[in-house]
Amino acid sequence: MSGVDRATAWNTFVTAFFSGNNQFTATSNEVVEWMVTHAEKAWLTEPSSPFFLPMKVAGWTYWYAICPDRDQRLWVRDLIRAHVGSWIVFDGWVVPDDSHQAMDAEVRSLVGPEGCSFRFLIPKHPNAGTKVKESLERLTRMLAARPHRKVRLTPPLGTLIGDFWDACASGAQVRAEELLAQLERDHRLSKTNRLFLRLQYLAVFEQWDSLESLEQLPDLLRLDRPVLASDALARLALARLPEQADLEQFGHAMAKFGCLVPSVTAIRSPAGARYYAYWSLASGEPVADVVSRLLEAGWLDHARGHQGLASLLSARVDPDPLVAVETDPENLRNAVVEKRFDAAIDMIATAAPTAALLPVLADLLVETFHPRLIDLYKQWRSALDAVKPDSVLSRRLVGETRELDLVTVDFGQAIEQAFTAVTAVERTRALENLSAQAVPRLMRVGALADVMEAVRPLSQELGASMLPELVDLLLNLERDLFGAAGDVPGIQDLRLLVVEVWALGDQSGDRRRANRLLDVVGRALDFGVWPKIYDEIVDNLHAGWKPFFTDADVAFGLEAIEVLAANRPDSGVALDSFATQLLSRIGAHNAHRFDAALLDTALVLATEFGLDLSGVLQREPGEERDGAERLRLPDGVFIAIYSLMESAARRAAEIMRRRHPGIRVETLVAKVATDALRSAAQTADVLVVADKAAAHAATDALKAARGNKTIHYANGKGTASLVRAVVNGLEMEFGR
Repeated sequence: MSGVDRATAWNTFVTAFFSGNNQFTATSNEVVEWMVTHAEKAWLTEPSSPFFLPMKVAGWTYWYAICPDRDQRLWVRDLIRAHVGSWIVFDGWVVPDDSHQAMDAEVRSLVGPEGCSFRFLIPKHPNAGTKVKESLERLTRMLAARPHRKVRLTPPLGTLIGDFWDACASGAQVRAEELLAQLERDHRLSKTNRLFLRLQYLAVFEQWDSLESLEQLPDLLRLDRPVLASDALARLALARLPEQADLEQFGHAMAKFGCLVPSVTAIRSPAGARYYAYWSLASGEPVADVVSRLLEAGWLDHARGHQGLASLLSARVDPDPLVAVETDPENLRNAVVEKRFDAAIDMIATAAPTAALLPVLADLLVETFHPRLIDLYKQWRSALDAVKPDSVLSRRLVGETRELDLVTVDFGQAIEQAFTAVTAVERTRALENLSAQAVPRLMRVGALADVMEAVRPLSQELGASMLPELVDLLLNLERDLFGAAGDVPGIQDLRLLVVEVWALGDQSGDRRRANRLLDVVGRALDFGVWPKIYDEIVDNLHAGWKPFFTDADVAFGLEAIEVLAANRPDSGVALDSFATQLLSRIGAHNAHRFDAALLDTALVLATEFGLDLSGVLQREPGEERDGAERLRLPDGVFIAIYSLMESAARRAAEIMRRRHPGIRVETLVAKVATDALRSAAQTADVLVVADKAAAHAATDALKAARGNKTIHYANGKGTASLVRAVVNGLEMEFGR
């Protein structure tokens, strides 16, 4: 809000506050005038400071302590108790957001959702009024001289980047964009790394026009890039390549991109697999060799999913035993220079071990960490003096020997080895290396089975301090695999495993981890599970939910119930107990702590489980719980809600129809662009999208049809987040 806007808002507020039931006016006496003058200064200061204003109703005097920033509330509460606590009636609670008293509403209209207020009563005692006035004047001077200082805790950089990738994997584009903006302002990241993150964001959400218009795109093509940045460029290249493109068309179109994917170990998406196949074939490599590599790496079906490659990659693979032959060093070096690393591996695999080729072997190993090269290194180490290969390789690894140790065993054993690290620093480094290697290693046939076999007994052996680290690793593996290749074979078993390990061993109460786990559960249910497995998932969540049966986590709990209910099989019975325990926590004793959207969601959701909360959550006549309920909407207002979690969209529509019987609400659940989708986007007064429960094709169609009109995004999948987004949209459109 600009200075002019703040001044206008203040004048409007003062006029409204000192009117109606308030027997005081802004100029009633010197004390009121003095408090109003200093309150205005506090409000117009940047950032605004807390201030005090009096109100007299039916002969009783009240004071408001108004906090422009909610973070000031605990500080102000303690100051009130310290300065005037013995002279006032004060319960220490902020004025509820759903209070329907006139002055409360005026204060809310000034500070908005970012602020709050306290209201306390002055008893009818001969000295109380004077003492409170004197104390509040001193407190006002002190607040002006010593403004509130906010402690800003900077999240660890790894946490921010991890949350960014979680949002990308979940399709939460708005959340990903917010995190990207935060990362781009973070001084801990270099300018180049910030550019790599933006590149990957644009590729994940298929913003091809924006990516192509990046001023730094030519620099990106020349830079030495991380694998994920190269994969993002491969996605752009394939998005612009005709579906039926042959090798000649690929060669012409891709001349500016060069070798983006030099080895199957650098593939991180179906587009990367297709680019690798096209590039290898266009470079003259035998079809059978390319097919064999892709098959071994687990990417062949993804590459063949492109029409232009389906026929090109139709060769059969007949394994031939490798026979040691003399390798032309010149051809080998050319393959390495041209970054045809897999062709170079094929060449060196048939060569006899020699000291002259050791540097080439070391270069290839460090560039790719290809499993064939690991085996080859072991063979050469046995055939030659072990000291020589180790010294050559150690110079290339620059001391990162633990990474090589982890690569030389299967992935399950590597996880076990990581948790036997002597120090926490070594374990952290090992887990980071495992996460970096996850996609190429787990795409190989049988790799996920190795993980299952190793992790179950490991989870029973680890102590409470290390188990959360194992859960975080498994969450990262699932996210990266899903983000790279979707629902690959074996990923469902990984999801069930991480839920089981979290439920049985992690009682840390870590909300971030629990939120990530709920995303995994949602993906597992979207993929489909048997009724028995569904009940096991619910039982595991219920068992691990003990730290979250609190008022602070009710919103999170309701969303968990909704995610589970959206995919509940007819024979599923486990959810009733979980939902009943969570919903029964909401009552008259704590309803004031929750906003209208959450309470209305609880009311609707409770009926689906045979509960009736209407008695304990009964509103007073005329009570309004949020800004949209105070609006007088014209009949025929059209609200459109898009979410693939159909039950949540239905509940949100039901709530809005109950609040405003004259409006029209439609729910949209298409996965592709349809005429109904486009029509709703063009004509809706308010359009809400749950991008965590949406399909790219549908959201792209909504954006295109909406044009310059605003789209309001829900910050979650559940009903409450949809209702809040609708309310925000209605206030923007009709609250002026």
